[in-house]
Amino acid sequence: MKILRTKHDLKEAIKRIKNLGFVPTMGSIHNGHISLVKKSKAKCNKTLVSIFVNPKQFNSKKDFKNYPRNIIKDINILKKLNVNFAFIPT
Repeated sequence: MKILRTKHDLKEAIKRIKNLGFVPTMGSIHNGHISLVKKSKAKCNKTLVSIFVNPKQFNSKKDFKNYPRNIIKDINILKKLNVNFAFIPT
């Protein structure tokens, strides 16, 4: 699995891929995400999963700061699922 950190890296990695599956997440990968990844892998040539906790999706800064994050666990799950790309911007 290739981990991409910038928009530039993302664009370069996927620009020639046809039939790319995309599973957007905020991390804390769970069975629902896993199901979507498996469907993407079955229907698409490559699969990209994003992990981005968007502060604009929270009503308070406290909720944003307290959102569960375990990036190492998430990456390990995605590797076991043989995801092609993980987009994890800072």
